[in-house]
Amino acid sequence: MANYWVMKTFKDWADSFIHNSEIGMDEEGVNQNYNQYPHNQLPLNNERILRRFNQFCKWVQQGDYVIVGVGQTTAFKMKLIARITGDYYFDPNHRPYRHIRKVEIMKVFDEPINVEKWSQTQRIELIDDNDFIDTFVRVL
Repeated sequence: MANYWVMKTFKDWADSFIHNSEIGMDEEGVNQNYNQYPHNQLPLNNERILRRFNQFCKWVQQGDYVIVGVGQTTAFKMKLIARITGDYYFDPNHRPYRHIRKVEIMKVFDEPINVEKWSQTQRIELIDDNDFIDTFVRVL
């Protein structure tokens, strides 16, 4: 069964996601494949950042869906909807983000749609299927 995620990113990153059929994230100090760090030597001491990387690198699975939004800290403007098609990988030469998952872009909104209930999204968060469906119904 697929899971559903919301992900907040920068506008230029979202454009790159669309162009490259991928989603990504990055964090200073995470300079290799996240899944290869020994568990007790993870480079992150911030619990929120650690949680984000666990979600993106370990918990997101092929077949899951992600709604990507852009906006400042208190806004979430839905830019695209995608289905995860690839496993997590790290590309040290990819910019501006190096932690990547391939996706199938399902919908791109020319004008991003404000979704207030996700305005406090930090980076990536699991949502339930009712929130996902409710959002689709609202925008269609």
